[in-house]
Amino acid sequence: MKHYALTGGIGSGKSTVLSLFKKLGVPTFSADDSAKIALEHDADIKAKITALFGEASYVKGKLSRPFIAEQVFGNYEKLQQLNTIVHPAARKAYLKWQEAQDAIYTIYEFPLVFELGEKERFDGIILVISPETLRIQRVKNRDGLNEEAILKRMMHQWTDKQKQNLADMLIYNNSIYETTDQVRELHLQLMQT
Repeated sequence: MKHYALTGGIGSGKSTVLSLFKKLGVPTFSADDSAKIALEHDADIKAKITALFGEASYVKGKLSRPFIAEQVFGNYEKLQQLNTIVHPAARKAYLKWQEAQDAIYTIYEFPLVFELGEKERFDGIILVISPETLRIQRVKNRDGLNEEAILKRMMHQWTDKQKQNLADMLIYNNSIYETTDQVRELHLQLMQT
């Protein structure tokens, strides 16, 4: 069984592409979803987050995402510390999930695969790319953020150009129809390897 990481910048459409693979019967796993669960339910992680960012990190037991975003997207060191707390839990959940899979290949949606130096752990990296203007519009629609907040988040991620140099496969997510065709074609290729 082969394991591929799916990555891309904020608003590129990683989750859309992941869902297309899932519809084709491919086992899929999301690092972001796993991290959200850990941040809400893992007592050790909650304690570390509270120690790092203070009591305002959680309101009535729920993570205050706007507060955390405000803390990390203006402070690279805090962002790194957050990733150091959350990534090991997501990775552990992924490895446990991976052991239970029985397929020709799996897809792990992993936005920070390059930034965290995890490329070599996978059989290949699939990069989802979209024009910046489209990405900004998607995030505005999805998260209700303004352009300044989105650009601040983008600033803390590698550029598409940096990622393209390391990626093994590309999906251009400009329209759902073209993207669906690209995913089907890539799926057929991966089934043959």
